[in-house]
Amino acid sequence: MQNNDMQEQSMEIGTDPQVLTPEDEKKNESTVTNKFELEARQAREATKKLKRNILIVAAIMVVFVIVATLLIPVLDNAINGTEEVVTNAKPNTIIFYEPDYDYNIMQDAEYLELWSDSVYYTDIRSNETILISGDEIANYGPAVVTLKTMIDAIIAGDHETYNSLFSTNYFESDENRKPEPPFTMQQVYDVELTLVKTEDQVENNRRYTVYVFDVEYKIHKNNGTFRTDLGHDDTRPQRFILSNSTGTDVLIDQINNFVYVN
Repeated sequence: MQNNDMQEQSMEIGTDPQVLTPEDEKKNESTVTNKFELEARQAREATKKLKRNILIVAAIMVVFVIVATLLIPVLDNAINGTEEVVTNAKPNTIIFYEPDYDYNIMQDAEYLELWSDSVYYTDIRSNETILISGDEIANYGPAVVTLKTMIDAIIAGDHETYNSLFSTNYFESDENRKPEPPFTMQQVYDVELTLVKTEDQVENNRRYTVYVFDVEYKIHKNNGTFRTDLGHDDTRPQRFILSNSTGTDVLIDQINNFVYVN
């Protein structure tokens, strides 16, 4: 009897299994859904943060490269002791001296130390270079005489004599070619005449000779009134083609500038 009472007591003390109502089930489902949304939102925020960090790092690297590019020349100058020339000129711009049409360069002591009436003459066929004086020019042919006369006219600022050394072919072959306008005396020195070749030709039953020369010289304190492609004490060879095709005198038919490719 006592045992029965204890069993009854035990059944009364025990917990009944929990029974979920429909409302409880909806509440649990809502909790799970909110958890998934929270995790998804956190994942998206983490991705955005990662992208933002990548962009920041990339921007820092770009800035670093730009700064390094600007600083390397400065550091190189500091290490090697080189100096950078400061100028207001644009890149590849030649700075010319102020022209003075009344200035006599033959009274300039600095130029007279550079000037010489002699020229270097090279025959490329023999690859021999000699220095010939002004009174020896005629011994090397009419084309050399014409070129030396041209050099003397450039030094003297004599544009009329200079223009007289060009053939009618020179001007007729290009409608844009005009006689050289007046220019100042030019401080020309270190003149080099290189004979490339000579060639006899026949045209209209008339025989004449073509001469090809490379001509090179420097202009001290170039003021740009004659050559605009040369800076102070610079040099740039030109190829001259001369002939006596239009008469007895050997005249300049063509001038070609050499083009340098970097």
